[in-house]
Order: sequence, then structure tokens, then C-alpha cells
Amino acid sequence: MREIALLANIDGIAALREAAKMCHVSYWDVAFKANSSAYLQAIYAWSMHRDVFEKAKEILRTNRSVFTRKRTGLPIGEAPFSEEKIRELKHALQSFLLEKDHCGKVCTVDVVERDNGKFSVVAYPDGHAVPKLYHDEEENLRPRMDVSVFEILFGVDTEAGTLELSTHLAKGLKQELEDLFIRTVYGIEPPPIEVPKYDLQLLKNPKLVLITETRHCLSAEVSYLNVKFPGIKSTSAFGADDEGTFVRPIAHLLGREPQELVDATVRNAKIRFHFHPMPGRRAGTLCAEFTSPSNLVIRCRDLQRVEIMLYYLKKWGVAQ
Repeated sequence: MREIALLANIDGIAALREAAKMCHVSYWDVAFKANSSAYLQAIYAWSMHRDVFEKAKEILRTNRSVFTRKRTGLPIGEAPFSEEKIRELKHALQSFLLEKDHCGKVCTVDVVERDNGKFSVVAYPDGHAVPKLYHDEEENLRPRMDVSVFEILFGVDTEAGTLELSTHLAKGLKQELEDLFIRTVYGIEPPPIEVPKYDLQLLKNPKLVLITETRHCLSAEVSYLNVKFPGIKSTSAFGADDEGTFVRPIAHLLGREPQELVDATVRNAKIRFHFHPMPGRRAGTLCAEFTSPSNLVIRCRDLQRVEIMLYYLKKWGVAQ
């Protein structure tokens, strides 16, 4: 029931539809129209098409993973995921994790083929041994070492020639992990990293309105700015008020007119997205945090909402 409930929402329906196509269940869209119950589809898949149900769980898990990095410049059209390559990747990951993070003595690797030339490569290395207490048969507490398992997810788009990574490992190890993947799977030297650039100076405009489309059912505003004024050594940080307005508080606190913000340089910023409730989706507030003009952090496991946020950042001209 827990697994059925996991798929009984908009994201789960999308995963079931994709899984049905991958499992060659051609009548799925005809049998379940757009207004069909999400629970009905999940229960039907569990009872009648267990292969669709299990595949949809894999797809949903990968869809909700947060990719924090993207590498470009990989060979286009190549999907070199043979059994031999996956076996080499498994051994390479084990050696890498044992050396760098003292974990991953055992590691398994699964490949999930998606639509439009996309692949999700999921590695499951054993994590760190954690001492825990448990009750024995005589109800006495005893120590026991539990080994947790974590995921490393590689998202490969063979049509675009890109690689994305999702993992909780330290930031310094992520590029090395990407390089290992590219060398092992593609057999080439990793292409150079393209550093993204964000135009944060647009956000200091006192008349800025972050316009959104009705179909996405959300609103957005700048919630935080860290700015550097000429002639002042330190930076000044300001948050938005309840109405999402930050310009007037800045002008009041500094004794400046709002138009003088054009002389300042934005160092860091946050844009707050308010997602309103929709059928099958709860309301929620997410932040796009720019820690520098070349680094964006979105802490969200909902891939669809992350894509919407990135869509608006490009539409507003903040992201290129």
C-alpha cells in the first residue's frame, strides 16, 4: 500500500505512463484518460502489470533525484552501456569510494533506459557502518553495526551529449566521479567543464516583476540580496518583507533612494517560488539560491518543479 500511494499522484501517473510504454502496454493512455484516478492506475499496475509497476517505481525515484551538476561535450548518439562496461564501472566505483570515502566495498549498478535517448545509471554502494543499539531475545540492549546503502545517480542524455550527477558525496569528489564515469564508460578523456553564468544584476531593479504563466500556478519574488556598494568595504544583506518587497527596506536602512541601487553589485541572491495547490500536488515554497554569479543551488527532489524554476530563470534572463 505504501508503494501504491507513492505512485498515486501526478508524478506517479507520468511514471506509470512512461513505464507502460517501455513495457509495451500500448493501451494504457486509452484505458486511463487524463481525469482517471491516480490510485486506480497505481492499483491496476500493481495487480495486473507488475512489470509496469516496478519500472514506474524506478522512474519515479530517478525523476525525484536532484541533479546538481551537468557535463557537456560527450559523444552524441552513443549509449555504451554493455554488460562489460557496467561491470568495469562497478569495480571502478568500488575502488574510488574505498580510496576517497572509505565506503563502497560492495557496489551494484543498474541501467534504466528512458525515452528520447536518455539513461539513468544508478549505483548502490554500501555506505558507512553505523553502530546502533537493538534489543536481543532477553530484551537487553546490544550494539550492532548497520551498513547503510546510498545512491549515486548518473543521468545520461545521448541526444544532447550530457551527463548529470546526483549524490551526497563531498563537492570536491563530484568532478572526480564524473571523470571516472566518462573514462570508464566512454573510454575518452573528460571534456572541460563549462562554468555557468547568471545575471544577478537584473534582480536589483526596483520595478522588477517576476511574471509567471497561469498554467504553472505559481508566483515568485526576490527574497534576498547581498550587494556591494561602491566606496563601502563590506557587503550589505537584505531580506524581503511579507509582501516580497525588498527595495524600500534597503532604501530606508541605508538612507538611499531606490534608484541608487543601480550603482551596487549583486553578489548573492535568492528567488522564492510559491507553488500553489493543484490536483495531485501540494502547495510548496522553494528557493533558487545563487551563492555566486556562477553557482545555483535548488534543494528540491521534485524534478518537474525544478524544471519549471529553471524555465523561468531563463525566461527572465537570469540564466543563459
